Amino acid sequence: MRKLFFTVIKFNFYILTLCCLSNISFAEQNKTNSQTSIKDQNANVHPFPLPITFKQQKKEDLQHYFPSTKVKPILVGTDDYLTLVSLNTSANHKGVAILIPDWQQGATNPKAINFLRKTLPKYGFTTMSIQVDSKPDSFPSTALKLSEQQQANKNIIGAYKMKFYALINAVFEQAKEYPGIIIMIAQGNHGALLIDLLSENTNLTPNGVVLLSSYRLTNDKLLEQANTDFAKNLANIEPPVLDLYLKYDHDIVINKSPQRLTIVKQEMKTYYRQRQLNNMATGFYPEQELLTQIHSWLRAIGW
Repeated sequence: MRKLFFTVIKFNFYILTLCCLSNISFAEQNKTNSQTSIKDQNANVHPFPLPITFKQQKKEDLQHYFPSTKVKPILVGTDDYLTLVSLNTSANHKGVAILIPDWQQGATNPKAINFLRKTLPKYGFTTMSIQVDSKPDSFPSTALKLSEQQQANKNIIGAYKMKFYALINAVFEQAKEYPGIIIMIAQGNHGALLIDLLSENTNLTPNGVVLLSSYRLTNDKLLEQANTDFAKNLANIEPPVLDLYLKYDHDIVINKSPQRLTIVKQEMKTYYRQRQLNNMATGFYPEQELLTQIHSWLRAIGW
C-alpha cells in the first residue's frame, strides 16, 4: 500500500511538471508572437520624423500664427497655396498690391515683403502676399557639358513656370474682386519670371510692376544671356515698371541692373524708373525709403 501511495505521488508530480513546462512554453510563444507583432507594426514607422518641405512648413506656420480671416487658401489645379490678405484700412481704396517673395522665402519675408504687407493697407491698398513654391530641385543643372546644362535648365524651369504662371493668374483673378488698380511687387528670381509671364501673356495686365532686387539665376556661363533676355523682356512689356535694387545686394543684381537700364533706354520704354536704395544689412530694404519710392512712382504714372 505504501509503495502504491508513493507511485501515485510521483505520477502526479510528473503531471504537474509537464503542465508547468507547457505553460512556460506557451507564455514564451505568446511573448515571441507579441514582440513579432509589435516589430511588424513598427516596421513602417521611421525612428525619427522625416523633414517636411519648405513650402509645407511655411503653410503650417501661416495657419498657426495668423487668424483664419487673413489666411486665404487658393487651389490651382491639384496644388493648394495660401495667401495672406490684409484689407485696406484707409478711407480711399486705391487698389490691390500682389506681393511675390523670392525663392526660399515666405509670405512674411522680412527683407521687404512683410513691411509692405503690413504698411500698404494704411495707404489705400489691400495686400495679397503669396506663399510661393521653393526653388526647383537640381537647379541650376550640374551637368558637365554646357549644352546639357542649357537643356536641363530649360526643362526644369519650363515645368516650374507652368505652375508659377497658373498661380499668378489665379491670384490676379481674385484681385479683380477688389476695387481700384492692381500692382505686382515681385522679389528676386520671381521678378524675372513675372516679367517673362507678362511678355508671353497679354491677358495679364497689371497697372504696374515693382521689381525688388530681381535677376535670373542660372549657371555661371549662362548668366549673361539669361539676364540679357530678362532685360529685353522687361523693355518690351506694356505695364509701367519700378526697378529697385540695393547698394549692398546680390552680386548678380548689382552687376546686371545697369544692363537693364541701357536696354530699356534703347527700346524707349515709357514709364520705367530704376533706383538704387542705400541699405545697411545686405538684402534688406530700408523701409521708409522703399515706401517713398513706391508712392512717388505711383504718382508719376498717374495713380
